[in-house]
Amino acid sequence: MKILICICTYHRNKSLLECLQYFNQIQIPFNINIKFLINDNSINFESFYIIKNFKKKFKYTIHQINEKKRGIVYARNKCLKISKNINCDYIAFFDDDCIIDKNWFKNILKIIKKFKADIVTGPQIHRYDGKKNSNLRELFEKKNKKNIIKVGWAATNNVIFKKNIIFKENIFFDKKLNYFGIGEDQLFFSKLYKLGYKIIWSKDIKVYEKIHPHRNSSKWIKSRSYRLGILGHYIDQDLNGKLSGFVINYIKFFYYFLYSVLFFLVIFKKNNYYKFLNLFFRALGRLVGPFIFKKIKFYKK
Repeated sequence: MKILICICTYHRNKSLLECLQYFNQIQIPFNINIKFLINDNSINFESFYIIKNFKKKFKYTIHQINEKKRGIVYARNKCLKISKNINCDYIAFFDDDCIIDKNWFKNILKIIKKFKADIVTGPQIHRYDGKKNSNLRELFEKKNKKNIIKVGWAATNNVIFKKNIIFKENIFFDKKLNYFGIGEDQLFFSKLYKLGYKIIWSKDIKVYEKIHPHRNSSKWIKSRSYRLGILGHYIDQDLNGKLSGFVINYIKFFYYFLYSVLFFLVIFKKNNYYKFLNLFFRALGRLVGPFIFKKIKFYKK
Protein backbone atom coordinates (compact mmCIF):
# COMPACT_ATOMS: atom_id res chain seq x y z
CA MET A 1 0.00 0.00 0.00
CA LYS A 2 1.42 3.38 -1.06
CA ILE A 3 0.19 6.36 0.95
CA LEU A 4 0.71 10.04 0.23
CA ILE A 5 0.42 12.03 3.47
CA CYS A 6 -0.68 15.61 2.84
CA ILE A 7 -0.08 18.30 5.45
CA CYS A 8 -1.06 21.91 4.81
CA THR A 9 0.74 24.44 6.97
CA TYR A 10 0.68 28.16 7.66
CA HIS A 11 3.12 29.91 10.04
CA ARG A 12 3.46 26.84 12.30
CA ASN A 13 6.94 25.55 11.55
CA LYS A 14 7.64 24.36 15.09
CA SER A 15 4.52 22.20 15.34
CA LEU A 16 5.03 20.96 11.76
CA LEU A 17 8.51 19.68 12.64
CA GLU A 18 7.19 17.99 15.78
CA CYS A 19 4.49 16.33 13.68
CA LEU A 20 7.01 15.05 11.11
CA GLN A 21 9.61 13.96 13.68
CA TYR A 22 7.17 11.52 15.21
CA PHE A 23 6.93 9.59 11.94
CA ASN A 24 10.64 8.89 12.29
CA GLN A 25 10.00 7.27 15.67
CA ILE A 26 7.14 4.89 14.94
CA GLN A 27 7.23 1.50 13.28
CA ILE A 28 5.33 1.30 10.00
CA PRO A 29 4.31 -2.12 8.60
CA PHE A 30 6.70 -3.38 5.92
CA ASN A 31 3.92 -3.51 3.31
CA ILE A 32 3.17 0.20 3.65
CA ASN A 33 5.19 2.81 1.79
CA ILE A 34 4.66 6.46 2.72
CA LYS A 35 5.58 9.78 1.13
CA PHE A 36 4.81 13.31 2.30
CA LEU A 37 3.43 16.35 0.53
CA ILE A 38 3.94 19.53 2.57
CA ASN A 39 1.96 22.48 1.23
CA ASP A 40 3.01 25.83 2.69
CA ASN A 41 0.19 28.36 2.37
CA SER A 42 2.34 31.39 3.23
CA ILE A 43 3.18 33.94 0.53
CA ASN A 44 6.95 33.71 1.10
CA PHE A 45 7.13 29.88 1.42
CA GLU A 46 8.56 30.32 4.90
CA SER A 47 8.94 26.59 5.69
CA PHE A 48 11.02 25.85 2.58
CA TYR A 49 14.53 25.89 4.05
CA ILE A 50 13.41 24.44 7.37
CA ILE A 51 11.91 21.37 5.70
CA LYS A 52 14.72 21.19 3.15
CA ASN A 53 17.22 20.79 6.01
CA PHE A 54 14.92 18.44 7.91
CA LYS A 55 14.71 16.09 4.89
CA LYS A 56 18.37 15.18 5.37
CA LYS A 57 17.56 13.25 8.57
CA PHE A 58 14.05 12.09 7.65
CA LYS A 59 13.34 8.47 6.66
CA TYR A 60 10.78 9.28 4.02
CA THR A 61 10.43 11.30 0.82
CA ILE A 62 9.04 14.80 1.24
CA HIS A 63 7.61 16.82 -1.65
CA GLN A 64 7.39 20.55 -0.94
CA ILE A 65 4.93 22.89 -2.65
CA ASN A 66 3.71 26.43 -2.05
CA GLU A 67 0.09 27.49 -2.58
CA LYS A 68 0.27 31.28 -2.42
CA LYS A 69 -3.48 31.77 -2.70
CA ARG A 70 -4.50 32.02 0.94
CA GLY A 71 -7.02 29.59 2.38
CA ILE A 72 -7.28 25.95 3.42
CA VAL A 73 -9.55 25.07 0.47
CA TYR A 74 -6.97 26.25 -2.06
CA ALA A 75 -4.19 24.47 -0.15
CA ARG A 76 -6.01 21.13 0.02
CA ASN A 77 -7.13 21.28 -3.60
CA LYS A 78 -3.52 21.91 -4.64
CA CYS A 79 -2.54 18.74 -2.76
CA LEU A 80 -5.17 16.73 -4.62
CA LYS A 81 -4.05 18.05 -8.00
CA ILE A 82 -0.36 17.42 -7.29
CA SER A 83 -1.13 13.88 -6.07
CA LYS A 84 -2.10 12.93 -9.62
CA ASN A 85 1.60 12.93 -10.53
CA ILE A 86 2.77 11.07 -7.41
CA ASN A 87 2.75 7.28 -7.30
CA CYS A 88 0.32 6.36 -4.50
CA ASP A 89 -2.83 4.32 -3.83
CA TYR A 90 -4.19 6.35 -0.92
CA ILE A 91 -4.15 9.97 0.20
CA ALA A 92 -4.15 10.93 3.88
CA PHE A 93 -4.69 14.37 5.41
CA PHE A 94 -3.43 15.46 8.83
CA ASP A 95 -3.19 18.85 10.54
CA ASP A 96 0.27 20.35 10.98
CA ASP A 97 0.03 20.26 14.78
CA CYS A 98 -1.02 16.64 15.25
CA ILE A 99 0.81 13.61 16.57
CA ILE A 100 -0.22 10.34 14.97
CA ASP A 101 -0.93 7.29 17.15
CA LYS A 102 1.87 4.71 17.01
CA ASN A 103 -0.56 2.01 15.77
CA TRP A 104 -2.32 4.18 13.20
CA PHE A 105 -0.90 2.43 10.12
CA LYS A 106 -1.32 -1.08 11.51
CA ASN A 107 -4.95 -0.36 12.35
CA ILE A 108 -5.61 1.23 8.96
CA LEU A 109 -4.54 -1.98 7.23
CA LYS A 110 -6.94 -4.04 9.35
CA ILE A 111 -9.94 -1.78 8.79
CA ILE A 112 -9.49 -1.35 5.03
CA LYS A 113 -9.10 -5.11 4.61
CA LYS A 114 -11.96 -6.12 6.93
CA PHE A 115 -14.57 -3.53 5.89
CA LYS A 116 -13.41 -2.81 2.32
CA ALA A 117 -13.57 0.85 3.23
CA ASP A 118 -13.03 3.59 0.68
CA ILE A 119 -12.45 6.21 3.37
CA VAL A 120 -11.30 5.74 6.97
CA THR A 121 -11.33 8.30 9.75
CA GLY A 122 -11.13 8.48 13.54
CA PRO A 123 -10.99 10.74 16.58
CA GLN A 124 -8.71 13.67 17.25
CA ILE A 125 -7.79 13.57 20.92
CA HIS A 126 -6.81 16.88 22.45
CA ARG A 127 -3.79 16.99 24.71
CA TYR A 128 -1.77 19.58 26.54
CA ASP A 129 1.88 18.93 27.51
CA GLY A 130 1.40 15.26 26.78
CA LYS A 131 -1.50 14.84 29.20
CA LYS A 132 -5.14 14.47 28.33
CA ASN A 133 -7.11 17.54 29.30
CA SER A 134 -10.68 18.70 28.91
CA ASN A 135 -11.27 21.57 26.51
CA LEU A 136 -14.20 23.28 24.87
CA ARG A 137 -13.41 22.06 21.36
CA GLU A 138 -14.67 18.65 22.47
CA LEU A 139 -18.17 20.11 22.10
CA PHE A 140 -17.69 19.88 18.33
CA GLU A 141 -16.12 16.43 18.13
CA LYS A 142 -17.96 13.31 16.98
CA LYS A 143 -18.97 11.07 19.85
CA ASN A 144 -19.60 7.50 18.74
CA LYS A 145 -20.58 4.84 21.27
CA LYS A 146 -19.35 1.99 19.07
CA ASN A 147 -15.67 1.29 18.46
CA ILE A 148 -16.18 1.00 14.71
CA ILE A 149 -19.08 2.52 12.81
CA LYS A 150 -20.09 3.54 9.29
CA VAL A 151 -20.47 7.34 9.10
CA GLY A 152 -21.62 9.93 6.59
CA TRP A 153 -18.57 12.20 6.49
CA ALA A 154 -15.02 12.70 7.73
CA ALA A 155 -12.73 15.55 8.72
CA THR A 156 -9.34 16.29 7.19
CA ASN A 157 -7.59 16.39 10.57
CA ASN A 158 -7.43 12.57 10.42
CA VAL A 159 -8.50 10.77 7.26
CA ILE A 160 -7.27 8.43 4.53
CA PHE A 161 -9.03 7.64 1.24
CA LYS A 162 -8.48 5.96 -2.12
CA LYS A 163 -6.74 8.26 -4.56
CA ASN A 164 -8.66 7.03 -7.61
CA ILE A 165 -11.94 8.31 -6.13
CA ILE A 166 -10.87 11.92 -6.64
CA PHE A 167 -10.15 11.64 -10.33
CA LYS A 168 -12.98 9.24 -11.08
CA GLU A 169 -15.53 11.65 -9.59
CA ASN A 170 -13.60 14.85 -10.40
CA ILE A 171 -14.36 16.15 -6.92
CA PHE A 172 -12.54 18.86 -4.99
CA PHE A 173 -13.10 21.01 -1.91
CA ASP A 174 -15.71 23.74 -2.42
CA LYS A 175 -14.04 27.13 -2.99
CA LYS A 176 -17.11 28.95 -1.70
CA LEU A 177 -16.29 27.67 1.78
CA ASN A 178 -12.75 29.03 1.83
CA TYR A 179 -13.83 32.08 3.82
CA PHE A 180 -15.47 29.95 6.50
CA GLY A 181 -12.31 28.14 7.55
CA ILE A 182 -14.43 25.09 8.44
CA GLY A 183 -16.87 22.69 6.84
CA GLU A 184 -15.28 22.19 3.43
CA ASP A 185 -14.17 18.72 4.48
CA GLN A 186 -17.64 17.81 5.78
CA LEU A 187 -19.20 18.71 2.42
CA PHE A 188 -16.43 17.00 0.44
CA PHE A 189 -16.80 13.64 2.19
CA SER A 190 -20.60 13.93 2.47
CA LYS A 191 -20.72 14.11 -1.32
CA LEU A 192 -18.57 10.99 -1.61
CA TYR A 193 -20.80 9.20 0.89
CA LYS A 194 -23.85 10.18 -1.15
CA LEU A 195 -22.14 8.74 -4.24
CA GLY A 196 -21.95 5.38 -2.48
CA TYR A 197 -18.44 5.34 -1.04
CA LYS A 198 -18.03 3.65 2.33
CA ILE A 199 -16.69 5.76 5.21
CA ILE A 200 -15.60 3.93 8.36
CA TRP A 201 -14.86 5.64 11.69
CA SER A 202 -12.77 3.75 14.24
CA LYS A 203 -11.68 4.77 17.73
CA ASP A 204 -8.31 3.13 17.01
CA ILE A 205 -7.54 5.45 14.08
CA LYS A 206 -6.57 8.34 16.33
CA VAL A 207 -4.34 11.37 16.33
CA TYR A 208 -3.45 13.79 19.12
CA GLU A 209 -3.61 17.56 18.97
CA LYS A 210 -2.41 20.25 21.34
CA ILE A 211 -5.02 22.40 23.02
CA HIS A 212 -4.97 25.97 21.72
CA PRO A 213 -5.78 28.44 24.56
CA HIS A 214 -7.84 30.77 22.34
CA ARG A 215 -10.29 27.91 21.76
CA ASN A 216 -11.15 27.70 25.44
CA SER A 217 -13.46 30.71 25.61
CA SER A 218 -17.18 31.38 25.29
CA LYS A 219 -16.39 33.93 22.57
CA TRP A 220 -14.80 31.21 20.44
CA ILE A 221 -17.78 28.86 20.98
CA LYS A 222 -20.24 31.55 19.89
CA SER A 223 -18.28 32.35 16.74
CA ARG A 224 -17.67 28.73 15.72
CA SER A 225 -21.23 27.58 16.43
CA TYR A 226 -22.68 30.53 14.51
CA ARG A 227 -20.47 29.72 11.51
CA LEU A 228 -21.44 26.04 11.69
CA GLY A 229 -25.11 27.00 11.67
CA ILE A 230 -24.76 29.15 8.54
CA LEU A 231 -22.55 26.52 6.94
CA GLY A 232 -25.10 23.78 7.72
CA HIS A 233 -27.69 25.54 5.60
CA TYR A 234 -25.31 25.61 2.62
CA ILE A 235 -24.35 21.95 3.01
CA ASP A 236 -27.99 20.83 3.27
CA GLN A 237 -28.90 22.66 0.08
CA ASP A 238 -25.85 21.41 -1.78
CA LEU A 239 -26.60 17.79 -0.87
CA ASN A 240 -30.40 17.83 -1.08
CA GLY A 241 -31.35 20.63 -3.48
CA LYS A 242 -32.53 24.14 -2.69
CA LEU A 243 -36.10 23.41 -1.60
CA SER A 244 -35.41 20.25 0.40
CA GLY A 245 -32.27 21.82 1.85
CA PHE A 246 -34.26 24.89 2.92
CA VAL A 247 -36.82 22.71 4.74
CA ILE A 248 -34.14 20.52 6.36
CA ASN A 249 -32.30 23.63 7.52
CA TYR A 250 -35.29 24.93 9.47
CA ILE A 251 -36.12 21.53 10.92
CA LYS A 252 -32.58 21.54 12.30
CA PHE A 253 -33.03 25.13 13.47
CA PHE A 254 -35.96 24.10 15.68
CA TYR A 255 -34.03 21.07 16.91
CA TYR A 256 -31.01 23.13 17.99
CA PHE A 257 -33.17 25.89 19.47
CA LEU A 258 -35.36 23.56 21.54
CA TYR A 259 -32.34 21.56 22.64
CA SER A 260 -30.62 24.78 23.75
CA VAL A 261 -33.66 25.67 25.87
CA LEU A 262 -33.28 22.39 27.77
CA PHE A 263 -29.68 23.24 28.65
CA PHE A 264 -30.69 26.78 29.60
CA LEU A 265 -33.12 25.37 32.16
CA VAL A 266 -30.25 23.47 33.83
CA ILE A 267 -27.53 25.98 33.00
CA PHE A 268 -26.09 25.92 36.52
CA LYS A 269 -24.72 22.39 36.01
CA LYS A 270 -21.10 21.90 34.95
CA ASN A 271 -20.41 22.72 31.25
CA ASN A 272 -24.12 23.23 30.49
CA TYR A 273 -23.52 26.94 29.88
CA TYR A 274 -21.10 26.10 27.05
CA LYS A 275 -23.44 23.46 25.65
CA PHE A 276 -26.23 26.05 25.67
CA LEU A 277 -24.04 28.55 23.79
CA ASN A 278 -23.08 25.93 21.21
CA LEU A 279 -26.68 24.93 20.49
CA PHE A 280 -28.19 28.43 20.66
CA PHE A 281 -25.67 30.05 18.31
CA ARG A 282 -25.84 27.12 15.96
CA ALA A 283 -29.62 27.62 15.84
CA LEU A 284 -29.08 31.32 15.21
CA GLY A 285 -26.77 30.53 12.31
CA ARG A 286 -29.39 28.17 10.86
CA LEU A 287 -32.03 30.87 11.22
CA VAL A 288 -30.17 33.56 9.27
CA GLY A 289 -28.03 31.35 7.02
CA PRO A 290 -30.28 31.29 3.95
CA PHE A 291 -30.35 35.10 3.87
CA ILE A 292 -26.75 36.09 4.61
CA PHE A 293 -24.54 33.24 3.33
CA LYS A 294 -23.46 35.04 0.16
CA LYS A 295 -22.76 38.27 2.01
CA ILE A 296 -20.66 37.01 4.89
CA LYS A 297 -16.89 36.47 4.96
CA PHE A 298 -15.50 35.11 8.23
CA TYR A 299 -11.99 34.58 6.96
CA LYS A 300 -9.61 37.55 7.01
CA LYS A 301 -6.32 37.70 5.13
